[in-house]
This record gives sequence, structure tokens and C-alpha cells, in this order.
Amino acid sequence: MKIYVGCALAYSPEEFKRSVEDFKAKLNKKYEVLEFLGMIKGTEKDVYDWDINNCVAKCDFFIAICDHASLGLGYEIGVAVEKFKKPVLAVAHTNSRVSRLILGVDSPIYEFKRYSQLSDVMYLIDRRISGLNLEAA
Repeated sequence: MKIYVGCALAYSPEEFKRSVEDFKAKLNKKYEVLEFLGMIKGTEKDVYDWDINNCVAKCDFFIAICDHASLGLGYEIGVAVEKFKKPVLAVAHTNSRVSRLILGVDSPIYEFKRYSQLSDVMYLIDRRISGLNLEAA
């Protein structure tokens, strides 16, 4: 099972980025986690090609952490659902403001949930994957 975890990078706090990396490390103990290119490596074109054509296109399941505003993450969600028909679990902290467009996505392969702690999302992932009849790696 290949999972891609997308989130805001450009304008998110360092503490958030560290918490996402910790979350991905825990997730990687159970699933194969595809890595985005990030803010340092490659050109803008490299980031687009890698994140869309290697991560979104090749994942079995996409987790979108929507705690911070991100045009890139919104684009990835749209491409995952509309173009590649990938199951998406979008999540945000209970205190996060999330775009009404993201909250309003109407697709059987898309679900949006709130969480109190990022570690709570593991349960949501396992439940969603089992509900989709996808097998864990």
C-alpha cells in the first residue's frame, strides 16, 4: 500500500512541518509512504513533476493535511480526485480554518475529517482503507 501525505509547506510553521515528518515516520512503519520533493530540492518544474506524476499518480491512497492554506495541496487534491480517481482522506485540526471548496468536495472517494491530535489520524486512515477494501502493505 503506497500512501502519499500532502500538506502545506511554503507558508506553514516549522513546528507543523516537523509534526508532519514525525507522523509520516510512524505511518511508514505500517505503509509505504511516498515522499514529496519539498522546499529545497529541485526546480519548480521538478517539484511539480515529482509530486504529481510520482506521488499523486502512483499512490494507492492520498492523505491531505489541510491545517494551513496551500494552493499546491488544493491542486493535488483536485488532481487526485478528478484526474487519477485516488481515494483521498483530507484532515484538519479542529481549530484550523479550511477552504469551503475543500469542505464541499462531493465524491465517493473523498472524505474530510477533523482531528484533535495528528496521531489520531492513524485510526482514520486504517478505518478508511479497510472501508475501501484496500489491503495494507
